Amino acid sequence: MASIFNGLNIAYSGLKTSQIAIDTTGHNISNAENPDYTRQRVVIEPKTPLNTAPGDMGLGAKISEIVRIHDEFVYKRLKDASSGNEYSQMRQETLSEISRYFPEIDKNGIYNAMQDYFNAWNDFSKNSGDSSLKVNLAEHTRRFTATIRDTRAQIYSVQKEMEEKLKTSVNEINRLGKEIASLNVKINSHEAGGNHANDLRDMRDKLELTLSKLVNISVSKGDLQPDSGVDRHMVESGNDYHLNIGGSSVVDGSSFHSLVLAGKNENSLFSNVFYKRQDGKKFDITNYLHGGKLGAILSLRDGEIQDVLSDMDSFSSSMIMYTNDIYASHATTSMRSNVEIDSDAYISNTDLPINNGSFYVKIYDIDGSVVAEREINISNNTKFSDIKDDINDNIDDNSDNVLTDDVDDFVVASISGDGFFQIDMKSGMAESGYKFAIEEADNDNPTLFAGVLGLSRFLDGSDARDIRLHKRFDDNPVKIGGNAAPIAGDNKVANAILELQYQKIDFYKPAGSKKITSADTLSGYFRMSVTRVADITASSVATAETSQSLLNSVVNEFDSISKVDLDEELTNLMKYQTGYSASAKVISTIDQMIQTLLGIKQ
Repeated sequence: MASIFNGLNIAYSGLKTSQIAIDTTGHNISNAENPDYTRQRVVIEPKTPLNTAPGDMGLGAKISEIVRIHDEFVYKRLKDASSGNEYSQMRQETLSEISRYFPEIDKNGIYNAMQDYFNAWNDFSKNSGDSSLKVNLAEHTRRFTATIRDTRAQIYSVQKEMEEKLKTSVNEINRLGKEIASLNVKINSHEAGGNHANDLRDMRDKLELTLSKLVNISVSKGDLQPDSGVDRHMVESGNDYHLNIGGSSVVDGSSFHSLVLAGKNENSLFSNVFYKRQDGKKFDITNYLHGGKLGAILSLRDGEIQDVLSDMDSFSSSMIMYTNDIYASHATTSMRSNVEIDSDAYISNTDLPINNGSFYVKIYDIDGSVVAEREINISNNTKFSDIKDDINDNIDDNSDNVLTDDVDDFVVASISGDGFFQIDMKSGMAESGYKFAIEEADNDNPTLFAGVLGLSRFLDGSDARDIRLHKRFDDNPVKIGGNAAPIAGDNKVANAILELQYQKIDFYKPAGSKKITSADTLSGYFRMSVTRVADITASSVATAETSQSLLNSVVNEFDSISKVDLDEELTNLMKYQTGYSASAKVISTIDQMIQTLLGIKQ
């Protein structure tokens, strides 16, 4: 039944509605500069009318809900674009840093040091007896090998840095996951009565967006709830929350499952990422992690950076083996390997890159003449002990029916208890001026037996980590020999090492294994490696620019829907202020009506 007080209640509902709308508008304006805030809007509806004979009589207005203008589809695109952009930017920054360690265009770096190194061999090959040229060669070898070691160490430090960044990223992912699980509890509690936890959802969206920058995530929030009546862009998420990383459920409603780091095995230098289930069982998800900072870290650490290091190790290992294989043809009185072997192992069954073929053991007298030589064959059925026995066998090498002038009469081969191959002049032979050397039978298809085992070394080390001038020559460069026969004027070894820069040789990955990755010259292989670094760096720069443009586009689309528009809010403020004033005017009018009625009664 209509009454004057009913009109007062209607006017009051108008005041209350306008006040809430003004408060909401003020909340929007206050957060206009907050990048993680989603603008909110009041939904005003009429109260349930009073059913009367003439017709329904209105009872005023009410705020049915306060919603945020959020499009879950656009928000998902924003997360994906952010993840891709963070991935691209991380790769671009790291690869640009790696490329700076190869400053070849500035007449610096490994390639130019290698040219100086071979130039020193060129000078030395013209007069291998000149002590000053030996000192010059030693100095350039030190610079060349030091440049290799230093460059590798710098790149390895970047790889180690990736490991540290991986740890901090996983810790951050776990922190964000815990916070999201905690927020889910609050959101479900706030929305249990049908309300909207707008600010809490904004907080969760902020955490999700931050998480997407770390790694590619997949989020399911139950049935989506569109409301085009409020705004055509509005598509809000439901309450059934699941967040997956690498196919594993990290957040399941209010439950959180952490990620942990551990080595793949006891020999692992770096960590893998494992998903830890509630029962404590762990699953390796490293290969399923993509996008974001974490995905970039893993792709760089285990991909491009490791490839650069492997290329450097392969380059250095082959240089060491081939150089030392040639240097073994320099006549000496003793050779001892620096690689442990099993004397009873078949050479073909080991991982050492020793090829089938043959080499000669040559004996030189004091005048530089070859007085005996023996061909040693290597096949699939050859053991290391067979090589030793073949050198020690009592064979008439010279076919002169004299059994005292053959290879076994001058030298003896042995394999020490700790597994090192050794050849020494027999007692009295060195004092008589005799020396021996190992020379490949086919230089185009070398066995690399002496070079792989390091029987006679100009270079020490196994790869780019430890390549250096042999300690004996580092201490005293005058002991460097460029001759094969022990006589002045023989520059055969120096010339052969000089020619090595123009020969195609085999490169192995991993370094020192039998797995041939390429056949090229030293300079060709190195240029190929550097070019690959330059190419992937250039590609990463282009990709980063593209991903940044894509992100900017999605951000603009998202902002146009969800961010606060001050012009719109000020317009709304004027509208709600006018409504408030009008409702107040109704109350004032009713007050006058009441006063009139009271006056009549008096």
